[in-house]
Amino acid sequence: MNYKIDTARLSLRPPQMIDDSRLYQLMSQEDITTFLSWDAHQSIETTRAVISGLIESQNAEKGYHWCIYHQDAIIGLVSLIDVRRKIRTWTLNRAEVSYWISPNFQGQGFATEATQAVLEFGFSKLSLHKIIIAHAVANGASKRICEKLGFEKYAHEHDAFKKEGQWHDLVWYEIIKGK
Repeated sequence: MNYKIDTARLSLRPPQMIDDSRLYQLMSQEDITTFLSWDAHQSIETTRAVISGLIESQNAEKGYHWCIYHQDAIIGLVSLIDVRRKIRTWTLNRAEVSYWISPNFQGQGFATEATQAVLEFGFSKLSLHKIIIAHAVANGASKRICEKLGFEKYAHEHDAFKKEGQWHDLVWYEIIKGK
């Protein structure tokens, strides 16, 4: 399957090991990781290990990942993670979408544009039925993206994760194919 996606302003393609230095430049920035599940990378080896894990996840069809390119520069990453097709007799066909954008490119609609393209890909090419997303309550920018994309809120999870000594709540949203 061809995983390359083009939008009006962006090109999305799966990460490759040759992206290591460009991703490291972004992933080593402290201000990107405030609400993310990882800390800023301290070495390029960490970035290479992440890229390797993303590639393995995609090969196993457990996650799908795209570098977000704007004018030949990588500006972020968008993913469909935790892909679940079946549990015993249940068919799920669901995934969670996640993304991050370099601070230099935030506030310009790039995360919304990239995520919209990945939602369309997930529903049309991967035959997903539902895609979920969550944002930390304190992350108002991500809340606005969820709302712009038409996600419907379904849960508020208290003390969902602890980072740097502080507990954060998550708000969960879903979008269902064809609804």
